[in-house]
Amino acid sequence: MLLKIYRFFISLLPIAYMVIIWLQSSHFNPNSIGNILTMVNSSIILVIGTLLELAHLIEFGILYFFIVVVFLCYGSLNKRKEFIAIIISVLYGLTDEIHQIFVPFRSFSLIDLLKDSIGVLAIWFLIHKIYYAGNDTRFSLFLKGISAAFNSKK
Repeated sequence: MLLKIYRFFISLLPIAYMVIIWLQSSHFNPNSIGNILTMVNSSIILVIGTLLELAHLIEFGILYFFIVVVFLCYGSLNKRKEFIAIIISVLYGLTDEIHQIFVPFRSFSLIDLLKDSIGVLAIWFLIHKIYYAGNDTRFSLFLKGISAAFNSKK
């Protein structure tokens, strides 16, 4: 019974994370940091800009990871589940970009959607290689441990 409760809350994790992405995307005004940037060294501005651009990769890579964790709660990882997780993550990136059309100071950006997709694919590649490699790294044991914990017959 306790595992069912854990599984339920883990299953809510990607949904909660999508809500966070939605809210952040709804309230972030890139122009609001303009005044701060006039008082900062150009090297720091470059670092801040790079970090903001990398946020797309990281943000949607994390979403993909959370979806994979949910799938692991219901069995082992396979190519079908990986594909579904990729599709959900990328489609949510598209949804977020469309949503930004209606948010003041934001806009739809194919470049941002591409960055979102690259982040998803980068984490997919990492998880795929580690999960199927047969090596017992901490990360692969963590992923396989999720599946084993929730799917053992007790």
